Amino acid sequence: MSITVELPPEMEERVRQIPDLNERVAAFLRDQAQYEEWRRRRRSAKARAVAEESLAEAKALKARGFSREELFRRFFDLHDRITRAL
Repeated sequence: MSITVELPPEMEERVRQIPDLNERVAAFLRDQAQYEEWRRRRRSAKARAVAEESLAEAKALKARGFSREELFRRFFDLHDRITRAL
């Protein structure tokens, strides 16, 4: 894989001076890929389904004119359900 990164001109020369830039970028991307895999595994399918349900419900409630305070109360109720589903 090849990646092109646009850098601000003031950074470009400083970045060129990093002797092992390719290795550092590869290590960073490897760590980020592992982190994303961990994040996906962190929550059960049931917890993810409840989270999606809560988002859909919040959008529907907002469209019906519920107050921000009521939405937050419902959000925290759903958050409790998600954490119990783990």
